[in-house]
Amino acid sequence: MTCLICGTLYQPSATWSRLFIYELDSSTCKRCFAKFEISKSTIDFTDFLGTPYEGAVDSVFCLYSYNEPMKEYLHQYKFLQDVALAKVFSGKLQQAFQRKEGIVVPIPMHPEKLKLRTFSQVDKLLNAAQVPFQQLLTKTTSDSQGKKTKKERLETTNLFEVISTIEAANYILFDDIYTTGATIHHAAKILKDAGAKRVDAITLIKG
Repeated sequence: MTCLICGTLYQPSATWSRLFIYELDSSTCKRCFAKFEISKSTIDFTDFLGTPYEGAVDSVFCLYSYNEPMKEYLHQYKFLQDVALAKVFSGKLQQAFQRKEGIVVPIPMHPEKLKLRTFSQVDKLLNAAQVPFQQLLTKTTSDSQGKKTKKERLETTNLFEVISTIEAANYILFDDIYTTGATIHHAAKILKDAGAKRVDAITLIKG
């Protein structure tokens, strides 16, 4: 096979899980995949205490750290529109979601940004991992949250709106990267205000 990242030919390793369990292949050689660092960060919700977002998120799990190889990957995938790279973490994401129980809800892009980028990087990651999801939120502002401080992000109102009925059930938000946590907390509060029982979150990267 050809590695999606470096372009070299490689032979996928034969593992017991590959023999007996259907395991998604990352289409990435061992050398490239080893450059990504497993996240060991503990998510701290202290900054949300005493705000309207306190208690909105029950837990957050991030798979990888934002090191230089991950930065390069994200740039190639999101901004250079290399959609095939959605497969790189398909197996790891599939495993992460199998450990959680709930309705998966991707963090949406604003329609204007989606039109410019041509695809939703979050949806593509879930599709590659064969994780079923429901579009229950819409983004109401096209402002870039990445350029704002955490305080400015938290002060932004109505970042999302619910577009479907929310049951008294468990939900799992998914985004590509967790930086300040404001986006996840905005979305989680909207879901809980609409009736969600519990809201967890999974992200590919901890920024």
